[in-house]
Amino acid sequence: MDDKLLKKYLKYANTEEAFAVLFVKKHLVQAKGHWVDIVDCRRYEMSSDKLHFRFVVGGLYKRKIQPQYPSKSAYTIDGKFDECGYYLMIRAITWETAHKDIEQQKSKNVASRKFKITGISYDKNRSNKDFFREDTPPEIKALANNLYDRTNPLWDKALQYANKPEFVYEIKKVYIN
Repeated sequence: MDDKLLKKYLKYANTEEAFAVLFVKKHLVQAKGHWVDIVDCRRYEMSSDKLHFRFVVGGLYKRKIQPQYPSKSAYTIDGKFDECGYYLMIRAITWETAHKDIEQQKSKNVASRKFKITGISYDKNRSNKDFFREDTPPEIKALANNLYDRTNPLWDKALQYANKPEFVYEIKKVYIN
């Protein structure tokens, strides 16, 4: 096992760039069979989903170098296969190969297919003017007539029926040359 490579890969795997590559692989059919080179990207900072991006810009390079993976037997100790360790090493080798291949193609001035994917995150309930949801019991809905009077004991239960922001993410535009 190459511990240096694994360490470098694990450091990379939690970066915005790594998530942008996954995002492109998920939303761009043309990325199949290509290495993804991220040029610029911006995540939605407030989103808990790491695959919500405002935009991702980059290039697709045909795979010219194929990764050389270790055999599964190298990850089998006393008849027990270390699946996690094996697949982690596969990802690290793939990542290293992708970077080598992209750099070689760039040095030879090979043109990539350029792409830009833009997404949008918005509150699905933004146009809802009611304080409470539709499924709220009538006695609690009546509290909306005076939202500043919180003396009614029903307020203990009422806030669970309040309309809360519900954010939705959508791909807005995909450009590829």
